[in-house]
Amino acid sequence: SMSYYVNGEKTTVESGDAIFLRPDDTRLREEGKAPVHYVSFNFHTIDSATLPFDRIFKKCINEDIRRLISVYPPCHLVERFHSKEKCQNILNYILLELYDIHKLRSTNEHVIKIIKYIDEHITERMSLRDIAEHFHLSKEHTSYIFKREMGTQLVSYINEQKVLLAKKMIMRGEMALAEISDYLGFENYDYFSKTFKKQVGMTPLAYRKYYAQKR
Repeated sequence: SMSYYVNGEKTTVESGDAIFLRPDDTRLREEGKAPVHYVSFNFHTIDSATLPFDRIFKKCINEDIRRLISVYPPCHLVERFHSKEKCQNILNYILLELYDIHKLRSTNEHVIKIIKYIDEHITERMSLRDIAEHFHLSKEHTSYIFKREMGTQLVSYINEQKVLLAKKMIMRGEMALAEISDYLGFENYDYFSKTFKKQVGMTPLAYRKYYAQKR
């Protein structure tokens, strides 16, 4: 671990954490008694960009971020091999990962993995039992930690994400409503329509007509 004094306030960064310092922050790294291995990126954003980050991200350095850092060896720190472009792309990926973690409001490793799994399998039928078994957790524990971290039931979250995607697909107008229901893994169209209306306030058919009138 190591400690920073940021604007006079002490912040301790431990293994797996990240600290985000803004250009106008005054900072001083406290000298420790043992060596510390860390990676630091210094960067500027475009004028219109804002990063809604907290100062400290606890336990946010996941395997994706570790792999991204590991593929940028010291030999790329010279102006060759497209080093600047590679560094920018790696940093962008890391910032997006941190943004996702920030948006998820959770640093629980299991919850983050569950949400990524849902995103990657959003067109499949998923249940609490399926997800618990995939991660070798009990249904009760899976349900508990997800509700605690995300403030909603796991099945409700899955349906919310499916409906968000359904709205985009309806706006594109490339598939029939029944095809969208099948594609997103709903049991039947009636369940899809009820779930959609509960979240959006209107049926998929009414939403399609509403969107067509706005265009």
